[in-house]
Amino acid sequence: FGLRYFEILSAKHPLPIFTLQTLGKKVYVVTSPDLIQAVQKHARVLTFNPFVSFVSPRIFGVGKEVMAIINDNIDGERGNWGYLSESATGMHIALAPSESLDRMTRTMLDKLMDFVAPLAASKDGTELDLYKWVRTTFTVASTEAVYGPKNPFNHQPELENAFWDFESEITMILLGVAPSITARKGCQARKKFIHAMGKYFDDDGPDTGSNLIKARWKSHHDYGAVQHAAVFELGDLIGILINATPTFFWMLVHIFSRPDLIAGIRTEISGVVEAAETTAPAGGTKRTHNVIVVSKLLDHCPLLLSFYQETLRVVTHNTSSRWVTKDTLLADRYLLKAGNVIQMPGYPVHMMPSVYGADSRIFKPDRFMKPPPAPDDGRKKDRASKQHPASFRSFGGGATLCPGRHFATAELCAATAMFVMQFDMQPVEGPWRIPEWAHGKVSSVVPPPARDVRVRVLRREGEEDVEWKFGFEGSIGKFEVLSG
Repeated sequence: FGLRYFEILSAKHPLPIFTLQTLGKKVYVVTSPDLIQAVQKHARVLTFNPFVSFVSPRIFGVGKEVMAIINDNIDGERGNWGYLSESATGMHIALAPSESLDRMTRTMLDKLMDFVAPLAASKDGTELDLYKWVRTTFTVASTEAVYGPKNPFNHQPELENAFWDFESEITMILLGVAPSITARKGCQARKKFIHAMGKYFDDDGPDTGSNLIKARWKSHHDYGAVQHAAVFELGDLIGILINATPTFFWMLVHIFSRPDLIAGIRTEISGVVEAAETTAPAGGTKRTHNVIVVSKLLDHCPLLLSFYQETLRVVTHNTSSRWVTKDTLLADRYLLKAGNVIQMPGYPVHMMPSVYGADSRIFKPDRFMKPPPAPDDGRKKDRASKQHPASFRSFGGGATLCPGRHFATAELCAATAMFVMQFDMQPVEGPWRIPEWAHGKVSSVVPPPARDVRVRVLRREGEEDVEWKFGFEGSIGKFEVLSG
């Protein structure tokens, strides 16, 4: 079951917090948003950092020298410094709404169009395995945004399979039981990736890359980790690819399987499309060039943004973990003893009727759309109607809140908008059937599908001579998406 085990137990025992006794340790399973928020407020003593120390040697396959760099002042007791602290700070700055984020988003979406263009050029439509296409597209486009023109994934296509081979065997690698045998494919893929990233750094790749890779490269220099930079990059890439990729698949499946939804979202997006007619070369027929303005898309398409959040709410299967480093009285009621573990599964929170209503188990695309503001009658507004700050777990929360949430939102909503405005899509065989999730993935928040879906992608009728591209009018800015 993987980390889904905690979801199953939470459904069986609908309690705000309960304890599991394992060999030598207790596991405190927390499912109440109030208690999750309380855990997050005790970040110094209820911390994720010990898990970094535990999993890094297994994930990265590194020894004591590298771990000494990671563990030096990992708890921050000697001040706000250390490899882990500086790396996290650099990532948050590079991925915050700014010109840096805008450049990354532009690069990603421009590269995305290299994969969309062949579909648009096909007069008879294209049959493809949807998740396979999504995986390739997002792997190359997202890494291009991070690594820039010298992106190894763009110059060595075999790295895509190497990364996902590694991801497919992370569970066995983490178990640490003869991984060179039990996870042979994953270990070999890790070596291939590290070799390619080593060449990228040797070739001064960060000089033409994003501010994100520059910040990470600076951390490597500052803490004497330059020779290990390629190893560390594996962990950062997990954060970039492992959840956004299946999320795009689930968004496409859910939107194209709902005719009313796709019609509503197309109407909404049309309001932020700028069109211009230009004459074709050699005096040919006029063609319309439609531009989706990304900054307007995120500001003026509430149904699209709500649909994105609802997709995440339904498909998220993450569990936030904390280590109890000091005896802590949680919410003045529950004593958590040092040396034990806290697990906070997100899916049970997302399915709670007390949080999301009686229809919490139904996919409701407009769930996160804001209602019209109530008239000001001078009375104090009811705070109970507001979303609980710890009730949306897709991006984690507290000290481990995902720094890439703004980038993910921009790339996923823009990519979905481009796809639905250009194409119609249907399964090759039969009606739409939403596939099951592939469970047992310990590294991902959003599971991939248990099976791929073979689809036919066609240009929309009457749109065959329309050319589409993204436009970037001003900064993308900050947009309202829930986070824990």
